[in-house]
Amino acid sequence: MPGGRRPFTTTDVAPWYDAGQRLRPPAYLGEDERRAFIDLVSSCPLAQFTASDLPLLCRWCELDLQAQTAARELREHGMVISNQKGMQPSPWISIHAQAVKGQTALALRLRLGPQSRANKAPKTMARPLTAYERLSLEDDDDAEAEQH
Repeated sequence: MPGGRRPFTTTDVAPWYDAGQRLRPPAYLGEDERRAFIDLVSSCPLAQFTASDLPLLCRWCELDLQAQTAARELREHGMVISNQKGMQPSPWISIHAQAVKGQTALALRLRLGPQSRANKAPKTMARPLTAYERLSLEDDDDAEAEQH
């Protein structure tokens, strides 16, 4: 089936002699970013990431932590805060928006979303209806009989 989707699903299996295929988090990542890195890399197929993806993966993890922190602050303190100037939008709104926007851009580059991972579906044209199918659709007697 050239150009089409695979008719089956496979599971990645790392051979025992080559278990070091997954990227490892760099030492400069913090504990939370490191956890996000491991969660992300372990949830994707073995061959999805290469060493050249490492900086993008690290930025993804940093942005993930920023988005989670901003979301937590917004949940706890609300989207509008009160200060000497009166009621104002929380500064965490823009932090959250920028982090999510950055994650969205990186998701495309790293092929993290379902749309970017899926193989392109072959273009399928609808076949013309046969005369019998057409008559069946136009036949109101069947529809009326089912309703009564």
